[in-house]
Amino acid sequence: MASITTQPQNVVKAAPKLGTGPPTNEEIEFYYPSSLSWETVKDQVDSGDLGNLKRHPVMQIRYDTWIEGIKAQHGSIINYLVNIRLGWQDRSVSPSDGLPINEGAPDQKYITTDACPLPTPPPTRPFTPSDSTNGDESSIPKYFTSTLPSFYVKILPNDWPYSIPLAVKHFVFWSKVPIIHPGLVHPKIWEQVGIDGLWGFTGSPEGRTRTPRPNKNKTDLDPEEEESLLKTAHHEVELFVKNNWNEDEWETAWFVNPPRLQSIPGLAHGHVFARRKDTPTV
Repeated sequence: MASITTQPQNVVKAAPKLGTGPPTNEEIEFYYPSSLSWETVKDQVDSGDLGNLKRHPVMQIRYDTWIEGIKAQHGSIINYLVNIRLGWQDRSVSPSDGLPINEGAPDQKYITTDACPLPTPPPTRPFTPSDSTNGDESSIPKYFTSTLPSFYVKILPNDWPYSIPLAVKHFVFWSKVPIIHPGLVHPKIWEQVGIDGLWGFTGSPEGRTRTPRPNKNKTDLDPEEEESLLKTAHHEVELFVKNNWNEDEWETAWFVNPPRLQSIPGLAHGHVFARRKDTPTV
């Protein structure tokens, strides 16, 4: 008697249980499918048109509801991030506290006789003696570097990722010290970085690099000098990304919003979209 073979049938995945907090990968795949390709994500980062990098509209509604509960429970988003998500337990910030400006000090190599005044660093979370590893406030780094001790920086996955391919992971690196600071950004390009922020790519198979944007400040900088200063301003973050997402294994697109556009202005942070090179690009 001949054996009977059956044709494989498409297996319909059961709908995962829908929660109210940060979504699982299963929920994202089933309820909040990606609307952006990996190439589109990179193009948006490079152009600076970040308004299209957003959550699925239904997930955004879920996020808005969740965030109101977080505010009610912890007093503010910053309290939740610092004390719960980051585990930095900053007792100096209470729900009613403001965020004073940490003036910082520009690196000596950028004290020049140029006519343009030295800029003021962006606001950042105020330090307390407990923020230094040895209780000595003078040992606190003035600004972000690629070799910053882990005590001062933490990488977390974005619990509420944008509408990007599931194979692309969205991380946020948080810093206790400013990422955009006069010690890294020359006064000649400070206003430009204040408009554009920082961004770049690592591990790109096609060798993609940051595309220069038009200088909106109408400065008379020589293009070569301008690009050299911009390269220096981007260097530490770019090296940090390369150190944490090995270019042999990962392709990334990263950006640091200028302070005026940061969603959590009291906490310095940057975004990294990372895709393992052995996963699909769509």
